[in-house]
Amino acid sequence: MTDLIDMNRDENRKAQIQFSREPISTAQVNSAVEYSTEQFARKELENLKLRALAHAFGLDDEPNMWFYLALKLAQLHYPEPKKAGRKLKWDIQSRKVLLAEVERMVDPSDQTHGVNHSCKILANMQPWLSLLGGKLNQSEALRAQYYLAKDTANK
Repeated sequence: MTDLIDMNRDENRKAQIQFSREPISTAQVNSAVEYSTEQFARKELENLKLRALAHAFGLDDEPNMWFYLALKLAQLHYPEPKKAGRKLKWDIQSRKVLLAEVERMVDPSDQTHGVNHSCKILANMQPWLSLLGGKLNQSEALRAQYYLAKDTANK
C-alpha cells in the first residue's frame, strides 16, 4: 500500500479512511490551475480507492494486482452459473453400500436368486426407496446403479 494509507491508521493499525459518496465535479472550476489540481486530486483519490479495494481483497502484494482485482470484481458481478436439473442423489458412497448389499444377498450357487431378485427386494426397503424417488421400475433403476457401482469398483 502507499504511505498515504499507512499514515491513516489508528493505534490498533486499523485503517481510518472514509470516502465520500459524492462525485467530484469539474463544473465549478475557475481556472486551468484549479482544473489541473482538481483533476490530479481526483485521479489520486480514485487510485487510492482502488488500492484500498485491492487491500480489502488481500491483493496488496500480488505482482498482477490490477488483473486479480478486475477478476475478483468480475466474479462478484458474474458468479458461476448453477447446473441445470435436479441434484444427483446417488453418490459414490451410496453406490458402494448398494454393491455390498446386493453381493451379500446374492448366492452364487442359487441360479434363481441373483442380482435381479436382490434388487427387487431392496427396492422396497429404506434407504433405497427414498433414493429411487418412486420411479416406475424401481428394481431396474436399482439394478442399473448396482452395475454402475460394480464398473467403478473394477476400475
